[in-house]
Amino acid sequence: MKRFFLKVVPFIVFAGIVIGIFIIEVRSGKIRLYSPKPEAIATEIPESMSPTPTVTPTTPPTIKPSITPTVTPTVKPTLPPVSGPPGSGLSTINVHTEKGDFTATVLSLDLGSTRDSDCATDCIAMNVASYVARNGGFAGVNGTYLCPASYPECAGKTNSFDFPVYNTRLGHWINQGNFGYSGRSIVYFDGSGGHYLQNASSFSGGVTAGIVNNPGLLDGGNVQIDDAQSGLSDKQRSVGLKEGIGIRGTNTVLIVIALNVNMQQFAYVFKALGATGAMNLDEGGSTALYYGGHYVYGPGRDVPNAIIFASK
Repeated sequence: MKRFFLKVVPFIVFAGIVIGIFIIEVRSGKIRLYSPKPEAIATEIPESMSPTPTVTPTTPPTIKPSITPTVTPTVKPTLPPVSGPPGSGLSTINVHTEKGDFTATVLSLDLGSTRDSDCATDCIAMNVASYVARNGGFAGVNGTYLCPASYPECAGKTNSFDFPVYNTRLGHWINQGNFGYSGRSIVYFDGSGGHYLQNASSFSGGVTAGIVNNPGLLDGGNVQIDDAQSGLSDKQRSVGLKEGIGIRGTNTVLIVIALNVNMQQFAYVFKALGATGAMNLDEGGSTALYYGGHYVYGPGRDVPNAIIFASK
């Protein structure tokens, strides 16, 4: 049985499931061209010959032309497009959606049962692998948006985050007073499995793990991002790497890291994978996915919360 839990040390989210990244490396060889060097022909004149000897002209060597080889370009492998729920475990697939085909690495884990304080600045942060090791996990991924120390606008609130996360280890919510913020969604887990709410402010009840972030991508299997990607920041609307967490049924959690998608296309990736609810996570320099004893993507920057998977 898999144990899904959320840890904050302090402000560390440990929940449960992950989906990843796709990296292709193509190595090309070097071709060197060689041209044959001509041999010089010397003529020797003995002293006994006439002062004005007849000189036999030297025949210039024939130089073979250089051969220009035909270089066949390396062709990147193309994954056949797929649609529908991925198999359990880690897989890199070309997801066929209503908006096109997109490459993503997906970690799909089946759940059975699953199982510090607020900080304004200089919050404790570490890499995802450290979170996994400290909590006996086998997989982990970064969590909410945060305020990195490298951002000038984050002076006085470094490594802080204002999204509610449930600290499984301590058994209480961090930033619980921020549930009233609009435009935020929640993925949470209780004794019956995993759940998604498009509007986090409507949440009530008990949990074993939970995380709030924005934007919500999929609710009831329906995409929540319109064609104009209304209400999103320029960075969120841009095409690039996106990372999110989704629910399929109550016993499967997906964390997907997709390449070269905007936020609406990312929502369609989750829909094509069979998710019923899905929410965006932090990306960019924070993106990290750890599985099977190594980074599938990352390590990324140190983060104040992470989602961790552990075996029961």
